[in-house]
Amino acid sequence: MRDLLLSFASRAYMLASRKPRLVVVALHRLGHLSKIQPCHVERCFRFLAAHFTVVRPSELDLMKRERRIAVVTIDDGHADAYRCIFPIAKTIGLPISVCIPTDFFFRRKWLWFDQFDWVMHHAKPAATATIEGFQVSVEEASSVAKFRSYLKRCLPAARDSAIQQLSYCWDLELPSSPPEQCRALTVPELQQMLSSGLVEVVGHTATHTIATVLSEGDFENELRQSKDEWESFCGRPIMSFCYPNGGPGDFDRRTAMTIKRVGYRYAFTLLEGTNLVQTMDPLEIKRVHIHWRPGVCYKLISGMADLQNSLSHSNAAETNASRHSLH
Repeated sequence: MRDLLLSFASRAYMLASRKPRLVVVALHRLGHLSKIQPCHVERCFRFLAAHFTVVRPSELDLMKRERRIAVVTIDDGHADAYRCIFPIAKTIGLPISVCIPTDFFFRRKWLWFDQFDWVMHHAKPAATATIEGFQVSVEEASSVAKFRSYLKRCLPAARDSAIQQLSYCWDLELPSSPPEQCRALTVPELQQMLSSGLVEVVGHTATHTIATVLSEGDFENELRQSKDEWESFCGRPIMSFCYPNGGPGDFDRRTAMTIKRVGYRYAFTLLEGTNLVQTMDPLEIKRVHIHWRPGVCYKLISGMADLQNSLSHSNAAETNASRHSLH
């Protein structure tokens, strides 16, 4: 019943809200540490097709003419983008975009978080190790989370070294390339997706390192290298970029200026929310995640969740101001 009410309220909000809005939906792997399954993707895609003009990032200039524009992004480019998501998009006729690090696709290098998860999955029960001052224990989720957070903000060489040390400590030998469950799209798979006319590639750096961790020069090199490789492969300009991780602190004005200098027009973050076209920053575009509950998914996509969050923050600010006035 609650989902039905949310679904009805979301549709009503879209009818009432007249301001032009861009919604960018973010997807990652399906079912991997996530409740999202193909059925949830199909339901979301059908909702988007019914209520939005869904475009590829290269068509974002349509924002000037349409009231509700949507873009679908798939981060990282794992094989299930082809196996699970692309067939749904083809059936509905919905454009989608794939954000792929070039080291992962062209050189078949592991994504660091897949490497880390592989090591944790294959470690013996009760395995422990001290790496870079962190005590890591398979049975202590908090220690694993802390070390993972540390790795996320490392430079590539330090990150790879730390994961290698962990695997050595636990007598594990990492495969030289990602196994099937962690592999990237293959060249034929991506070529088939691109030839459909529905799919577009979005830049996502070379090594999937957080932008603000890299020096300005290294970040620019990653941007230029990956952009050049993708443009050569796709035979067309790549005008959009997706920040690795993309949360608060993962980008700033320096990174935005570098992105602009390299030639990108749009950049996607993972800040949660929709974008009002008149006021949004094209180099800090917010996204929403697909949710397994339909009512919640529709609330996020419609922009109603943004309104709720805004009202909650406003009420909290008023309460704090009232408390301060009593002292």
